[in-house]
Amino acid sequence: MDVEQRISSKQKGDVTESRVVELITLGSFGQLTCYTPKSDDDGIDLIINKKGYFKPIFIQVKSRFKLNKGKQFIQNVGCATFKSHISFYIIFIYFNEMTFEVECVWLIPSVEFEKLAYLKKSGENYKSFYRFSANPLTDTNQWSRYRIPKEKLGQELLRIMDSD
Repeated sequence: MDVEQRISSKQKGDVTESRVVELITLGSFGQLTCYTPKSDDDGIDLIINKKGYFKPIFIQVKSRFKLNKGKQFIQNVGCATFKSHISFYIIFIYFNEMTFEVECVWLIPSVEFEKLAYLKKSGENYKSFYRFSANPLTDTNQWSRYRIPKEKLGQELLRIMDSD
């Protein structure tokens, strides 16, 4: 039995969100503060703010512990909780279940995600969703430009906040 089968989706979400907070805090050298909302009704998992400022960025974290058979990271984002906004970003994170390490991080502005992701309209057994699909082992897909080294996540968020 592997980690994917033993850990609940709630536990996996908590683990990866905590790891993202760690990467942001350490990668920004403590310049960014991370907050978690009491609920994620709007699909917001983290609120990131630069110390001394009041201009937050809102983050939804989506993670996978395994790739599909084609070595693709595939994740659906439900339309019901997704609303694109200039200050809303999605972090997709591939977490290696064997090494317990973050293997790949994509930081995507929600406005760009809405334009580029595959939209699957609701069907008989599912609600509408956007699909993210990328190979974390190559840089030859539409999401490559949003892939960043995990140790640069905090600095990239600082750059985004400073450019606004």
